[in-house]
Amino acid sequence: MAKRLLAAGYSGEQAAFLMSKADLLTSELRSDKLNDRARPCGIDSARAHVLSCVNKLLFPLKDSKTSLDAEKPAASWGKKRLAGRELLFIGYFNACLGTAKQRMFGG
Repeated sequence: MAKRLLAAGYSGEQAAFLMSKADLLTSELRSDKLNDRARPCGIDSARAHVLSCVNKLLFPLKDSKTSLDAEKPAASWGKKRLAGRELLFIGYFNACLGTAKQRMFGG
């Protein structure tokens, strides 16, 4: 995922920040909370599902130096200013994580 972010125009700092936080949030998903349908696949599959979902929604994002690079005063994930492309990733990630929690963890 980090390589795809870099190829789409994210800076190394942005990709590292986003992947670090995404890894932290997906690592908080616990196998003992999986529902009966998801349990056979395991926690690693559930975590991979979140990133796969983000991948499908975010790409094919083309390298762009438009408003996606402009920083906006939006506090999220521990930062006070985020570039548009960071906000895009965070929005898709949160949507995918929420969907995974609902479908695989029952809430």
